[in-house]
Amino acid sequence: MFAPLQHLHDQAQTHPERAALIGADGVWSFAELDRAVAAVAARLRDLGIAPRQLVATDLAPADDWIVTLALLRIATRTLSLTGIGALTGVAPDALLTRPGTRRGEAPQVIAIDRLWIDQAVADADEAGAPAVPTVLYPRVDAICRVIMTSGTTGTPRGVELSVSAVEHRLATLHRYWTDERPELNLMSLSTTGGFHTALATLQHGTPYLTVELTDERLLRRAADAGVQVLAGSPVQVGSLVQLIRELKVTLPALREVRTAGAPATPALLDQIAEVLAVPVRGVYGSTEGGGVATRMLHGGGDPADVGQLLPGIQLQIVDDEGVVVPPGVSGDVRYRGPGLANGYTAADPEGSFRDGWFYPGDRGSLSAEGILVLEGRSSDVVNFGGVKVDPAAVDAAVEGFPGVIDAATFVIEKRPGVPELGLAVVAQADCDLRALDQLLRQRLPGKHPTVFGQVSVIPRNRMGKVERARLTAEFRRRLNLD
Repeated sequence: MFAPLQHLHDQAQTHPERAALIGADGVWSFAELDRAVAAVAARLRDLGIAPRQLVATDLAPADDWIVTLALLRIATRTLSLTGIGALTGVAPDALLTRPGTRRGEAPQVIAIDRLWIDQAVADADEAGAPAVPTVLYPRVDAICRVIMTSGTTGTPRGVELSVSAVEHRLATLHRYWTDERPELNLMSLSTTGGFHTALATLQHGTPYLTVELTDERLLRRAADAGVQVLAGSPVQVGSLVQLIRELKVTLPALREVRTAGAPATPALLDQIAEVLAVPVRGVYGSTEGGGVATRMLHGGGDPADVGQLLPGIQLQIVDDEGVVVPPGVSGDVRYRGPGLANGYTAADPEGSFRDGWFYPGDRGSLSAEGILVLEGRSSDVVNFGGVKVDPAAVDAAVEGFPGVIDAATFVIEKRPGVPELGLAVVAQADCDLRALDQLLRQRLPGKHPTVFGQVSVIPRNRMGKVERARLTAEFRRRLNLD
């Protein structure tokens, strides 16, 4: 049996009354969750959902978890749309969505809410019939989960995770991401971090806390559940820490914060130290490859140092010809391991998956001791007349300037073929942008931004990474370049 389903069954047998799922409007024990999953699986089978179909869900978080487990019990390929904009790059066979909403098109659309789930359970209990047997995935390389990502280019696409990849990640999560301690993960089920955290709760017998709104009610639920670990992207964690500060709510059992998806800034680390006073772990990885490296973070550390490679990960730094370079020499990052995804649902013209390796689009160097230091995105590095500039390095130079709330660098061509760096800033009213310009010219001679502008918000994806292409488009519009 697929490992997560076996874990759920075992917990329902050994700890039937223990809390398994905590949502905004209810708590399910392991016995209740197991019964709901079986009943929903039977109802979906009756409605024509079949093994190997790609089934997308757009549901309330707690409902999404119940339905996702039911779909895994039917051996479908599952896809959650929580937090995702337009559905592109995949064509689901069925869409399970909240009544009154519809995201994209599919040959079959089924409206599901809590009443629908409760009715399925009530009907199954009344019928007294044995539950539909769990359908086994035919092979370990069968696809069980598709997770949408921007890949290495910013283009949305689906990452295909096999049964073996998911089971391997689940078996090794305790080394870097999720262990047996109660956890609040701010990432949704549509992300690899959120999905695998939810699966791990079945393994460890801890409750999965869903996140509908980041508010005081969520913090109260987390405190009551004895949450010891807070996980999320730096943007998500930063927002929650600010809320904790404002509301003066405490998480008395909290022991650690974990971040992934983007580097944690020194300002965020200082804020966590001040408000929460717990250690912070940073994780480097990808939807495609899972966890790759990790280290404990502190305010004075190098944000580019992402830590020691995890056991089982093979990582190499290669030159433009694909030849491995010596330790300490910069090049393109590639890695592989048992948790590597099968590939994308659509074409891979960039060759991100090559000869068993995944190329994440990062540049960096690897020490002889296995410490990975990143130097930016290969696709982001811009050549200005022979001078290579990484926009992320400019972002880091802006951090901490008085009055700057958030900032991000982008590339723009006011004259065709002549790229320039632009800087978008979210700033307080008294922020002196001229002084910022002068500072950057001093710190980054020849690599400083020449186009400045204020924005209301820096566009970021679900993991907190800057969407630089959107900034380029916005400033092209402002400068009437289109």
